[in-house]
Amino acid sequence: MMTIPRAAMSVSLVRMLFWAGLGVSLVLGSPARADYRDTVPVLRIGVVEAHVAATGPVRLEAVRAAFASALLIPVEIIRLGSYAALIDAQASGRVGYAIHSTRSFAATDAVCGCVTALRSPVAADGSTGFRSVLVVRDGVTRPVDELKVAYSGQDSVSGWQIPQQAIRTGGLDAPEMVRAGSVGSVIELYRSGDVDGFFGWIPDRPGDAGSDVTHLFGGWNRPVIEAADPLRIVWSSQRIPYGPHAVLRTLPDDLVAALGSFLDRMPVSAPGLLDIFEPVHGGGYAIPGPEDYRNIRGLVDMLPGNDAAALATR
Repeated sequence: MMTIPRAAMSVSLVRMLFWAGLGVSLVLGSPARADYRDTVPVLRIGVVEAHVAATGPVRLEAVRAAFASALLIPVEIIRLGSYAALIDAQASGRVGYAIHSTRSFAATDAVCGCVTALRSPVAADGSTGFRSVLVVRDGVTRPVDELKVAYSGQDSVSGWQIPQQAIRTGGLDAPEMVRAGSVGSVIELYRSGDVDGFFGWIPDRPGDAGSDVTHLFGGWNRPVIEAADPLRIVWSSQRIPYGPHAVLRTLPDDLVAALGSFLDRMPVSAPGLLDIFEPVHGGGYAIPGPEDYRNIRGLVDMLPGNDAAALATR
């Protein structure tokens, strides 16, 4: 058997111990990679009191606990009395995450430029937004500026605000506008022949041409509409995305990624929570494009006075 000299063995052992010691020192000497749990003591989430998630302590606690469990940091839910208060809270940095309406997000972005849309809700029908449309009696051939057109009210995005923006910018001629007070009254005015048409909305689904009048008002009261004279669409707005979940741009990237993953998993992992978060849109979430909300910035200028609280109702 071959014998290794004692001196050679000692040199080899010293070398082994040196490299082993160096490896341990590198491991122990290198600081652990920091993540958001080391830098974010608490995540504050803003939600308006009118949102179903804020309408009771049980729902509110379910939302808080779900976020805290997913993120492994303390979470507080901040209830706010209006969208104006929500805008102020996020623009001032008092909340890092907020559930916005379409228009309140646009207003926050206009105020501070400090927010980004994290996820947009997807409706059960697959739509990710809607379009304002002007529909008229199929037999009407007069120019738009000679028509009498109904709308529900000035708080309606699809019925008043988007059309007015289009009229202001020259994208639509101004018809004679008749305020009906509600969508039901709009349809009744049309059925009775008192107006030539009306402003409404249709869902915008990926790959859909967006010209099917059977989807007016998301299919609401479809039998009543179809019982009246046939309709055709003579004008359609650009796509208006549904109101997003938005985060401050100053939040750590890994926290933003964790929040996005949490929302993406919600339809499968916590469908009951999704029902609380999205009582109207139950199809999960989509990642919004960088230009998705650019089209709605003009709506901010149409808010009455300085009140950015008006809901972005369709």
